[in-house]
Amino acid sequence: MAIHEGRYKASESASSKHPGDWGRAMARAMAGLASQAAKVDGGAGHEDLYGEDLHLVIVETDDGVQITLSWDPEEE
Repeated sequence: MAIHEGRYKASESASSKHPGDWGRAMARAMAGLASQAAKVDGGAGHEDLYGEDLHLVIVETDDGVQITLSWDPEEE
């Protein structure tokens, strides 16, 4: 996970190429965003994501996918 210029970003791997199997990776990435928000901004963490738009990128890997979520609270 990394923070870059006010943008929060978290990536996680899923070991399947089937979208129905990506839930845990998505949840870990969302938890990573919430954790970053709580640490940096002193916010509530997950509650900071309510009503926010997140950017999702899915990249195919040899055995599954890499899921990356990013959030720029300054964007809105």
